[in-house]
Amino acid sequence: MAAALLLAALLAAIAVVSLRYQMRNWSRLRSESLASDDRRYLRGVCQRRTINSVLMLALAGMLAGAYLSGGMQELNRIANLKDQDPPQERTPLDDELVKSAIIYLFAGLGLLFLIVMVAVADYVATTLYGRLQLRRIQNEQRALLERDLAMHRQQKLNDRAKRLG
Repeated sequence: MAAALLLAALLAAIAVVSLRYQMRNWSRLRSESLASDDRRYLRGVCQRRTINSVLMLALAGMLAGAYLSGGMQELNRIANLKDQDPPQERTPLDDELVKSAIIYLFAGLGLLFLIVMVAVADYVATTLYGRLQLRRIQNEQRALLERDLAMHRQQKLNDRAKRLG
């Protein structure tokens, strides 16, 4: 059970560090002048990563809350009712606790799903932006090479014309 608290602390630390970096990026966005497509990309990255950090903090809070509230210990008690001497039956209050724990678990899984989906969206956006920038650089390089080749051919023609004339 202490593993849940350790995991919550680790998740919260990752989220806080990520939020700190995103706050830096937000201030960079406000202060620097960037091309419109670069600004749009960076703003999207900041939004997605800020949302993900907040979701991770919420998940860390849920994990810590489940451990610190004693809910996990109560679930263990209910699970071990049959093993006690003498065996005991579950009460309606125990059934309500199990239902609440299941709802809590699904809420946590929902948060985890959202975190993964935002991370996948960020990965896809970064990949697409990288490919777009690579294509732009390749086109610029190709244009420079074609210009240099045309200048070289023109120079050869001029040299040939001088020799003939």
